[in-house]
Amino acid sequence: MVGAGPGGSATAYHLARHGLDVLLVERSAFPREKVCGDGLTPRGVKALTRMGIDPDDPGFQRHRGLRIYTRRVTLELPWPTLEDYPNYGLTRTRDDFDELLARRAEKAGATLLEGTEAQQPIVEDGWVRGALVRSTGDGDAGTEVRARFVVAADGASSRFGGRVGIRRDPSRPLGIAARRYYRTPRDPGPWLEVWFDLWDGDAIMPGYGWLFPLPDGRVNLGAGLMNTFRNFKNLSAQRVFDAFVAMLPPAWELTEDTADGRVLSGPLPMGMNRMPQAVPGMLVVGDAAGIVNPFNGEGIAYAMESGELAAELLYDALVRDRPALAQLYPTLLRQRYGRYYTAGRGFVRAMGHPAAMRIMTDYGIPRPWLMRFSLRMLGNLTDGPGGDGYDRVMDTLVRLMPAS
Repeated sequence: MVGAGPGGSATAYHLARHGLDVLLVERSAFPREKVCGDGLTPRGVKALTRMGIDPDDPGFQRHRGLRIYTRRVTLELPWPTLEDYPNYGLTRTRDDFDELLARRAEKAGATLLEGTEAQQPIVEDGWVRGALVRSTGDGDAGTEVRARFVVAADGASSRFGGRVGIRRDPSRPLGIAARRYYRTPRDPGPWLEVWFDLWDGDAIMPGYGWLFPLPDGRVNLGAGLMNTFRNFKNLSAQRVFDAFVAMLPPAWELTEDTADGRVLSGPLPMGMNRMPQAVPGMLVVGDAAGIVNPFNGEGIAYAMESGELAAELLYDALVRDRPALAQLYPTLLRQRYGRYYTAGRGFVRAMGHPAAMRIMTDYGIPRPWLMRFSLRMLGNLTDGPGGDGYDRVMDTLVRLMPAS
């Protein structure tokens, strides 16, 4: 596994628990920072528990839903009560969370090498046979590590995947986001606070802002913007973040004096916008595969889910000695997410128009019944066609989409 974020660690865990020989290499040393909102939706909580991690661990803070703000309304939306997902989410800083997952994979039997960089894949006869790895601390020339299969889980930039032809599809959405930690008197209680309209003066931007409470008393404050906005190239993540901070009440004391660390920013590769997700001998998971949810920018759950899916396929391929089985991975990703992500790509294209964004915030968000449905749709939270009326409507809408 190249990269010990949620995708790499989930893949390593689900392979190692089957007794397979797994090597997980991480360029940094834990704990290490990651640009993220630090929030898990119920979908993420489910993926977490499938790794055997206790959601009641005191390192997590539980939240019951979203508190949504626009200029016109404030609306509290609890997570839905479903059979397939818990009715709560969690927050935990990524420097702590990622290490928790990596140690869990290590405990399951994976070998974890921190401070170790996978410099480039070893390719023979068109097949990825391993990687050249080296310690980042001592300047060694590197060592060849041979493997039956390699998994690229090295994040949004995925330099490792890029060396075997994994490329971003420019027709699919990409977001940018920035976040910063603060110690503030603002206490949102058991809610993730989300702003669906960001304003730069009198101009609305098709993005969103967030304030998420953390277990240590700090908050994660951040903002994101989609490349479907016509002026996207003229905006930086820092500018979007600054515009969001300027909107918030001075009484919340979100200032340089209460900031804990600097503003960090990064890309959000959405809607399976990196292709192919598999080449002979290698699968790509998580942000490296561009599978962030285009509806809401959620990446952790999908990194862990894609890691588990990759692990199931690789285990099958190894046990049956049929390496070609691993090449089913992109097809299974499309079956699982394709129609839903097609709908999501349409959604973000529509929200890229300020007029559409204004209609949603002025007329859609004030209607609680519509927002209860939207919470399920945006969070991909459903019991399927056998669920309630909301679930059946969501299932019908998604089924009308092409699985691309």
